[in-house]
Amino acid sequence: MSFELCEDASTADWLVEQGLPWYRLAGRGPVGYPSYARVRFIPDPGFPGQKMSDVDFDQHALSEKEQIGVALEVLSRYTTTPDECYFCMWDGWSTITIDSAPNFAIPNRDYWLFRGTLADYADWNSTDPARWPYGGSPDPAFIWPADLAWCITNDVDPHFATIGASADAINRIVAGERIDAVLDDPAREPPYWE
Repeated sequence: MSFELCEDASTADWLVEQGLPWYRLAGRGPVGYPSYARVRFIPDPGFPGQKMSDVDFDQHALSEKEQIGVALEVLSRYTTTPDECYFCMWDGWSTITIDSAPNFAIPNRDYWLFRGTLADYADWNSTDPARWPYGGSPDPAFIWPADLAWCITNDVDPHFATIGASADAINRIVAGERIDAVLDDPAREPPYWE
């Protein structure tokens, strides 16, 4: 299977129905999961107001897409619907080549909703147009299985992605050594870079 642009975006209604401020939902994801983690693409700032331009970062061995892929490897064991998953692409990238208008929105963010399998994630933003005909796009803004067992949120602004899932799934992600993942509390704001 490959990604299919959804004609009906009602499977994303559960996100809109969260009733969260747009910046909270887009940046931190839905509430209601037993446990949360943040996958940090770069380390958290050392103090409030720290600028990214003031720090030299070692390049992580894995790309952001690959780091999300590692988390998805774990999460694949925590869904009954790995062959029916949803992926949202933010419409703010100038490199996107989709002829239709975005089909899912929260305030200040419009998305295209795709359906695919967890295995299809490997083809997201592939340079092979037969596998990915939609132009250049960073990682999906949201990924979730049809059974809603977990959700990954990866907005354009934060230096991390947030995962909501069962406590066991989150503990396995955090315990893994291939990515930098830490426990997260959705009721507290994490540190942000200036």
